Amino acid sequence: MFGQRMPVEYVLATNLKKLREKARLTQENMATHAGLTVRTYRDIEEERYIPALNVLVRLARALGCSLDDLLPLDEVE
Repeated sequence: MFGQRMPVEYVLATNLKKLREKARLTQENMATHAGLTVRTYRDIEEERYIPALNVLVRLARALGCSLDDLLPLDEVE
């Protein structure tokens, strides 16, 4: 049985921050690697913005991870 499901904004922000910190990247570095403005990147990490699929792909590529690492569907409500 799966654990408690959470809002998509929360799951994405939590996983993104965890993966970014594991890669030892600042928010500024991460924004640059993903081709985003720092403000846009911060809005994603602060649960104020749910990016489009193409942005999710850029974030995953910048971190060298899969989309499922960023947004595991079994955790999203």
